[in-house]
Amino acid sequence: MCRFLVYKGKEPALIADLIMRPAHSIINQSFDCRLRLEGCRFLNGDGFGVGWYDQYPEEGPCIFTSTLPAWSNINLKRIAEKIHSPLVFAHVRATTAGTPTSESNCHPWQYGTLMWMHNGHLAQFPKIKRTLQNSLRDEMFSMVHGNTDSEWAFALFLNQLEDPSATNFDPTVLKNAMLRTIELINMWSREAGITQSSLLNFAVTDGRTVVCTRYVSSSTLEAASLYYSSGSRFIERGGNYRMEKRDKREDAVLIASEPLTFEKTDWVTIPSNTLLMVTPKHNILLYPIKDEFYNPGKRVLTVNNA
Repeated sequence: MCRFLVYKGKEPALIADLIMRPAHSIINQSFDCRLRLEGCRFLNGDGFGVGWYDQYPEEGPCIFTSTLPAWSNINLKRIAEKIHSPLVFAHVRATTAGTPTSESNCHPWQYGTLMWMHNGHLAQFPKIKRTLQNSLRDEMFSMVHGNTDSEWAFALFLNQLEDPSATNFDPTVLKNAMLRTIELINMWSREAGITQSSLLNFAVTDGRTVVCTRYVSSSTLEAASLYYSSGSRFIERGGNYRMEKRDKREDAVLIASEPLTFEKTDWVTIPSNTLLMVTPKHNILLYPIKDEFYNPGKRVLTVNNA
């Protein structure tokens, strides 16, 4: 089960402080995944990716990917200890059946100013792949270079935008495109007779707005884990990291598959089948995804340390 991390802050953060140094950093999660769903792999060593924006998001993100495990890549360490950014995506990958380990299959992906990553899978994807591909405009079909269901989901998302090459987007436009993407995947899966559940923890940004989902196409099963933490800044004190809360402002937001620290009060569980948006002004908005799988009474996720 892949793991990902999003940081959005009013002040740039050193990437090493986000992905390497916290007690349960995403680098540690690549070999010590503690909140995996039953039956999922606990190692995320099939490559990684880090994407970030500078102070000019309209110029698009910079992305560094590698097929090496994140814990053993010296260049990742060198980059992370030098680069500051106000918006960072990071992802450690565990391959699914039939998708090779290659840089073209490493998250995140970019199109113009947009950046995308995914934790989960589209259930029995080969059964809906042709339908998904046939729905795409030529430009969106041609932008896919790998062979993962995650990148094809990105193409599907882009296809919902009137102008995916725009330099910035209204937050509602990104939200609606994300909801439509999930709706189409569910519709095609239903038409194909697929009964297995899809895990659709998606994340997308244009460098200003962030939209994430924690979603499973089931009214009884739990989605893959996803948490957020917000405050004035994410800092180190005495060798430990935590989210500082000097006032009610949310100047820094972290979204992660697993909490980066063991300060339980710093982290909020995002409910299953929920869309989370961080606006350009750092407002955090949560929307329940009210479709046929919406069930506010789903069981609470439990930690699996097996």
